[in-house]
Amino acid sequence: MFLCLHNTYSAKQVEEFGRIAYGFDANTIIITKATASAAQSGVPTLQKMAYKLGKNVLFFEELDDAIEVLRPEKVYLIGNKNICDEKLNFDEVGKNDLVVFCGASTGFTKLELEKGLGRYIVENEIGALGNLAIFLYEMSKRI
Repeated sequence: MFLCLHNTYSAKQVEEFGRIAYGFDANTIIITKATASAAQSGVPTLQKMAYKLGKNVLFFEELDDAIEVLRPEKVYLIGNKNICDEKLNFDEVGKNDLVVFCGASTGFTKLELEKGLGRYIVENEIGALGNLAIFLYEMSKRI
């Protein structure tokens, strides 16, 4: 499966996203719509981390670009209960799916939610890093 951090401006969030994902042995991380320090120092730091670990990182301007290039079977947009209709069923996530976590505190826009299946993991807002950690832990129990 492909793990994506979308719409982030924080270099630290990019670095921590990589640390968590690679810590759970993810092979490839995708970063889309990174701005400010996320693009200037976060992505280069993540690339360095990926290289040292023998992992991959892909960087795209927009989420549509990632979908076009990767051609996932399904796109899951992980948000909070206020914007996503259904709780994520971890058993439905396949190895060719794109799982997107929003780095912005405002969450996904309605237009972005139309690109895939909006799902939540926990009812409260815990951010992209919290959702990623729970997601990968739950997925590791299913392998």
